[in-house]
Amino acid sequence: MNKYAVCRYLATGNSFISLHYEYLLDATTVHEIVRDTCDVIWECLKAAYMSARDKNDWIWTADEFYERTNFPNCIGAVDGKHIRIRKPNES
Repeated sequence: MNKYAVCRYLATGNSFISLHYEYLLDATTVHEIVRDTCDVIWECLKAAYMSARDKNDWIWTADEFYERTNFPNCIGAVDGKHIRIRKPNES
């Protein structure tokens, strides 16, 4: 399995089992290759994209979020998640 196959996995979300059949490798081997590739990507990019933050950075982020959303003490939100909610009986 080469780096392009790993990128294809990461881009398409194919399961390890489907890649196991596609590349004739053991599913455990596929898992290790993908994990190792992700570790290398993380080590290369974490300094640029996940820099260490101090308390003031978090406070600034919460303040910015509050200004945009009027929602206090929050540093962000996830959009697009649908949650099924059932109303309580007799309400």
